[in-house]
Amino acid sequence: MILPTEKIYKMFENKYKAVNVAALEARKLKDDQTKGLLEEYINPVFESMKKLVAGKIKWTERTS
Repeated sequence: MILPTEKIYKMFENKYKAVNVAALEARKLKDDQTKGLLEEYINPVFESMKKLVAGKIKWTERTS
């Protein structure tokens, strides 16, 4: 499956921020796999990218 990057660029001003958000979600999914809450055959990185494109990941901007 090819993920449309245009949708990601519409959601995020910065593509590096999009990658960071997807990486944080992938880390969460990997932790769920080790706890037995998620099937082992699911790829956490690919699943997090699909969630990002679908708009299922919620994030907030932090200002310092």
